[in-house]
Amino acid sequence: MTKRFLTGLAALAVLAPSALRADEQLFGFVRGAETLPQGRSEAYQFVTLRTGKAEGSYYGMDFETEVEHGFTDKLQGSISMEHHYFNNHDVNGDRDELDDTNGYRFGGLAVSGKYRVLSPFKDVVGLALRLESGYLWHDEVDGLLQHEFYVAPEVDLQKNFRDDTIICDLNFGAEWAWGKLPAEQYPHELALQTAAGVSYRFAANWFFGVEANLRAEYPLFDFNNFEHVVVYAGPSLHYGGKNWWATLTWAPQVWGHGVDEPHDGITFAEETRQKIRLKVGFNF
Repeated sequence: MTKRFLTGLAALAVLAPSALRADEQLFGFVRGAETLPQGRSEAYQFVTLRTGKAEGSYYGMDFETEVEHGFTDKLQGSISMEHHYFNNHDVNGDRDELDDTNGYRFGGLAVSGKYRVLSPFKDVVGLALRLESGYLWHDEVDGLLQHEFYVAPEVDLQKNFRDDTIICDLNFGAEWAWGKLPAEQYPHELALQTAAGVSYRFAANWFFGVEANLRAEYPLFDFNNFEHVVVYAGPSLHYGGKNWWATLTWAPQVWGHGVDEPHDGITFAEETRQKIRLKVGFNF
């Protein structure tokens, strides 16, 4: 009896870290370096609420549905669809200048590929290379018409500590976008973005962490033509079950600055005071 009990405990110890190997997302805005096993798939539903402007009432919701598949143990691909709901009134000051809106808009479609070079469970540090591309029919600020095509390469790093109970993720990348007119005043832009998070497993299947992400935009691919920079940071809570997982993140704007805006440590040109994101994933 004792031998069977100890054998069972040893098996659980071996299997416990594997619960994170299926690209389980501990953060709302930060990605890990792991990939899905070959032949496995996941379906995701992301819901993001963006609220708070310099004046008036602004609520923007993003709904993203994604299906991801592991083609090999190191290579996975995904396809996603996004749409938005806007409800804003009197957001018409010098820093925003948005029309009153109440309705849904189709966002667009995106595809991505992710290749794991190093595993955070086997190597000193996990490393993955990710590439995303998409076509967007309406912008996410006010649902304005556009015909945007973008390409976004990204590097994902991951380091695990204390038997995979502490997970540290770091992302950095860029985004080139064309077809911003007529939603924007310029046809194309470059965005630099980075994100980082630390999460701790405080109970079986439960992680609590903090994360931050930064985005800076430069119209016309010109570093001398700065538009705005913003930093969001806040807590995240994650639960991972056998066949599904969920992550909830609250990310208030902690710092921002935009061209022709007051130097008061916050930007509203394309940003909001806070973001709240719920992500749910199902394995199959």
